[in-house]
Amino acid sequence: MDSKISAFSDDLSSVFAQAAAVAAEAGVNGLALRNAGGRNVAALDSSEVAEIKRLADSHGLELSALASQVGRNSFLEDEGSAAKAAEQLRPIVDHASFLGTASIRVFGPWLHGKDALQRWAERPALRDRLDEVLEWFAPSVALAEDAGLTLMVELEGASYIGQVAEARELLLSACSPALALCWDVCNGWWSGELPLEEGLSRARDLPIVDVQTKDVRSQPGRPQSPTFDQVVLGEGDLPYAAIVRGLLARGYTGWFTAERVYHPRKPEENPILQRNMLADIRALRSLLANAKQPGPGS
Repeated sequence: MDSKISAFSDDLSSVFAQAAAVAAEAGVNGLALRNAGGRNVAALDSSEVAEIKRLADSHGLELSALASQVGRNSFLEDEGSAAKAAEQLRPIVDHASFLGTASIRVFGPWLHGKDALQRWAERPALRDRLDEVLEWFAPSVALAEDAGLTLMVELEGASYIGQVAEARELLLSACSPALALCWDVCNGWWSGELPLEEGLSRARDLPIVDVQTKDVRSQPGRPQSPTFDQVVLGEGDLPYAAIVRGLLARGYTGWFTAERVYHPRKPEENPILQRNMLADIRALRSLLANAKQPGPGS
């Protein structure tokens, strides 16, 4: 099975009907549902979810993932944090079953004072709190296991899981079929992990269900350090061609998802925002097509 291309619906339009139409015209295979009508998927009611499914089906689109906010601003020190995270997850589990998607995006528990991108590379030693992080995940993992769903943990430097190295510690320690990696390559770089030399190597035997493809340039004179302003995919310095080729060579068949950090803006009201997103999708399609071509001497 070939890997498939997805995009966040609200990076194309805050109105799901418009997002689905634009996505189908752009030739993507699916949409990740984060926000619709300015509200996160967890806040949608059953009639809204049914309409989203109808629209996706009518355009031949899969729902690649439901992008929850579980983990965001959820601190290990807060009383009942793990139970609250599981309760936040519960309606999304119901939506996932109805929408026919197996993947729900979550984050690791949050870190105090690390929300600024410039602080993401200041990593705590996960091993010092790994048992607590595992306990925090446990109620949500149990809920996903019972439903036969996958929690894909997205790298986010403001959380305990900002690098593939940290996701590796978590996943290998948890040993649950309901946990997988959502590798946001740019987020890993912002969190201090070299994408190709370190990230790809550390991801080699992990369950990965989604690879997200934001792009940024490196800092002038510091090729291993990223800037913080997104550019069109392929115009930055993230080595996506090598990463995609490496993943496909290892048999990766999960999603590749184009992402822009527009929320809660409305891309449909700004032609530049939508144009950049569509340029990312075209670049991602080209990356995948080129990666599947035989290399020299093959």
